[in-house]
Amino acid sequence: MAIGEVAATTITIGEENQSKGKAHAATTSSNAAASTDAIAVPRSTTARVTPFAAFKAMTTGKRGMKRGLAILDFILRLCAFATTLTAAITMGTTDETLPFVTEYFQFYANFSDLPALTFFVIGNGIAAGYLIFSSPFSIFSMIRPNVMGLRLVLLILDTVMVSLVSAASSSAAAIVYLAHAGNSKVNWLPICQQFDGFCQQINGAVVVSFIGIFFFMMLVVIAALSLKKH
Repeated sequence: MAIGEVAATTITIGEENQSKGKAHAATTSSNAAASTDAIAVPRSTTARVTPFAAFKAMTTGKRGMKRGLAILDFILRLCAFATTLTAAITMGTTDETLPFVTEYFQFYANFSDLPALTFFVIGNGIAAGYLIFSSPFSIFSMIRPNVMGLRLVLLILDTVMVSLVSAASSSAAAIVYLAHAGNSKVNWLPICQQFDGFCQQINGAVVVSFIGIFFFMMLVVIAALSLKKH
């Protein structure tokens, strides 16, 4: 009877060891799975932030919309500065001398000979200088988009610049037309047949200036939208 009890006890100890081994193996596998999940989670949740996504996050909501308009305002000011400065330099460096010279006359054309073209250079130069002056205020509007007093001042000055550059470009465009077509009623002959390089250069300056007017008009619209959002 004692021998049977010992055998039963031995069998019980084996079963307990086997169950402990299975429990240890299950615990080890669960720990391994948990560690694997812990390593895999950061990889699956890591996302790359693109510039477009960052810009979208910055311009979300009412405050973000104002900041987005301020960023667009700054970009347009850079474009308007480039066009007005290019127009002023192109027109200001326009001159041409015909290759043949007579005994008493030399045929020479310069932008300063025509007051309308001189006004064109001055108007576009003032607009380019204003854009340099106003750019820091545009940057400040990106940082503090709720400052509406500054936006109102820029709106007024941008409107003045639209008028100035439009007047300068329109007067220069009239001279360009006369240079190409002339006016037989007052005996104004077309000079572009002789001064071809001169006419091509003033044509390009006028076209670039009208592009600058478009950028200024967009600045006025953006400033008006910013005030309306407020």
